[in-house]
Amino acid sequence: MYVFTHRNPEMKLDKQHTALVLADLQNEFLEEKTGTYNELIADALKERNVIANLEQLLKTAQELGYYIIHSPHWYYPTDLQWNVPGGAIGDYLAGIGFCGRKDPVDLEGFHGSRSDYYEPFKKYLMDGHTCNTSPHKNFGCASNDVIKQLHMRKIQKVIMAGPVANICLESHMRDIIEAGCEVAMVRDAVAAGVNEEGNGYEAAMVNYRFMANAVWTTEEAVKRMKAAAAA
Repeated sequence: MYVFTHRNPEMKLDKQHTALVLADLQNEFLEEKTGTYNELIADALKERNVIANLEQLLKTAQELGYYIIHSPHWYYPTDLQWNVPGGAIGDYLAGIGFCGRKDPVDLEGFHGSRSDYYEPFKKYLMDGHTCNTSPHKNFGCASNDVIKQLHMRKIQKVIMAGPVANICLESHMRDIIEAGCEVAMVRDAVAAGVNEEGNGYEAAMVNYRFMANAVWTTEEAVKRMKAAAAA
């Protein structure tokens, strides 16, 4: 069996044109609670210390002045008008009341809800510098303004992390690569669920290795961010 081992040239960061892009930093995914998406990824989050690693990336980016783009995931009551059947994960999430919001403008019931930002991360996500985009509705960023926000900042290089490695984050990665950016994925700042076909984390790592410009640990990403900021 042929094993792909090719390595592309090393991705080098340029602070002015680099952003940290994250998806799904919400209670639904990160807060320990039954009946939410967290149940699917709770073990994986703990196995790789994902929440602490995400915070290290956020803290570093904030302190060094990197652009931070966060793509949240939620739905409004009008989205219940959809008639196209979802796939397995979409159908499952619809049944557990995944990430609902009352209205795009009215925040009644939002604070502390499953859709709200993960409380320990609010000091990064709501600091007035981080860009929280409009929500993505399925998996990728075709339905929100992530690509627009990157282009308007003239971002060329992206560091990516988030709790759903093989679905939302990978879909964002693919869209961002298609938009013309170099992408580095942070392997221990992501998690994924498991089904009868296998482990979603391993599936994501295989695809990251094929498609991304780099796959780093949090330690490697932070070291490179600091070096680029000091250059």
